[in-house]
Amino acid sequence: MKKTAVSLISYDASYLAKSIKTYYKYVDEIILGLDKDRITWSNNSFSFDEKALWAELQELDADNKISIIEENFHKSAIAIENDNYERNFLKKHATNDWIISIDADEQLLNAKEFFYDYCPLVEKYAKRADVLMTWATPYKLIDETLLVIANTDNTPFFGENQGVLTHKNNTYTYARWTDISAGGSNRLASPLVAVHWSLCRDKADLHTKIHNIGHSDIVEKDPFYKIWDQVTLDNYSNLHNFKSSGLGSAQWPKLHAIPLSAVEQYYTQNIGAAYE
Repeated sequence: MKKTAVSLISYDASYLAKSIKTYYKYVDEIILGLDKDRITWSNNSFSFDEKALWAELQELDADNKISIIEENFHKSAIAIENDNYERNFLKKHATNDWIISIDADEQLLNAKEFFYDYCPLVEKYAKRADVLMTWATPYKLIDETLLVIANTDNTPFFGENQGVLTHKNNTYTYARWTDISAGGSNRLASPLVAVHWSLCRDKADLHTKIHNIGHSDIVEKDPFYKIWDQVTLDNYSNLHNFKSSGLGSAQWPKLHAIPLSAVEQYYTQNIGAAYE
């Protein structure tokens, strides 16, 4: 079954080219959404080096798979409604039945295994269930040291998942959860793991990211942001079983420090634990 990847260009645009490189060869087309007024889903302005990004995309798009759609994607005062609208808008422009939704700040670690070995096995369920991937989550980058969310034995924490693949007939109702899976049913686990760089930004970008999950006052009231801001290489080991309700229910056991250059090795050598 042919596949269309959709992704949204916003405050995390600097990650986009690297993200696309991890799945480019495995999909048949890539549709990128960009707000024509450069306004985020939570009605904040954003900017990025557009000339640099267009040059990166042109260089990697040897097979002319990539198209960009500009539209007003900030029509609602509610951020998640704008997110849903954009994903559904892009999906309507897809020419294929299988829709892969991968955000710009996600880099797939085992795309070949997922697309070549797993996807053919679940084609018959395409209209009835959404397929999940697992997040591997770096927490904070300090110089060339990366603090990652880990288990107590320092192996990667693979406790969170997200929808990644659905049928074109399904409708996104909460980010990447569709009308057939948003209630928690009709979800198929898969071996796909993505490094989710969402938290590894500077303070201003993280502020924007947190607002964009749909909680307008979370930065001021949720302890997550204050903890993140205060974490250093000297005190990170003090955090245990931490997080906040505003960013989901799964608690994080601890932080572990690794060299930034070793991030892919750290996750891939433990990738089997993500779907045991």
